[in-house]
Amino acid sequence: MGLCTNIEHWPMPAAIGMATEGVKAKYNDGSAGGGGFGAADYQIGSKLDGAKVLAAVERMNRQAPHLADWAMFAYASPLWNSLTNKERLVDNLLLDWVVQSSEQGVLIQERTYNKVKAMVCGIAGALALEQMSGALTVDSHIGVEYNSSLTRQFLIELLVDAECKEKQDITEGFRRKRTRYYQNHWSEWVKHVESIRTILINYDKSAQNLFKKCLQ
Repeated sequence: MGLCTNIEHWPMPAAIGMATEGVKAKYNDGSAGGGGFGAADYQIGSKLDGAKVLAAVERMNRQAPHLADWAMFAYASPLWNSLTNKERLVDNLLLDWVVQSSEQGVLIQERTYNKVKAMVCGIAGALALEQMSGALTVDSHIGVEYNSSLTRQFLIELLVDAECKEKQDITEGFRRKRTRYYQNHWSEWVKHVESIRTILINYDKSAQNLFKKCLQ
């Protein structure tokens, strides 16, 4: 019935995407009118599959809430997630980053914390797109190179927007000044960006494994 017999073979991104968008049966290609019993079977099957996937995510949530939050943030259909889930993901991610930095002998100041927080959703969103569609690569003289969809310009804009809001200064002069600052000191910030990306990649690997266990 529907996808029920093989839902376990679907990767987590596809399974969650289908469950949250509500897969609909395709009725009688090329004809008008009802779908008959076969179409009804597919409709029922898709709903059962969706329920099974969401139940697995709920079991993930009980075991590792941050992994369930990442899975839904990255792979659920638009408008499915609540703001609470997103905020919880950001808080857990930043906490892991602070702890990891401390273990490496780097103490994160509040000012740095707030600036990195302004970039987190952008970093996470770009990684989610890459996980869904595959990493972008380019051919170069040294071979195939990874080409991130996350640009420095985009992240600097997020940082400047956050500063404009904090300082309550939206003048073009202030934006240009802060943009130049981040461009000149980007090497200090890209390290934090890569740390966040690495943590998220580990989240994704762990979430994929936990999802398979919870789906069984």
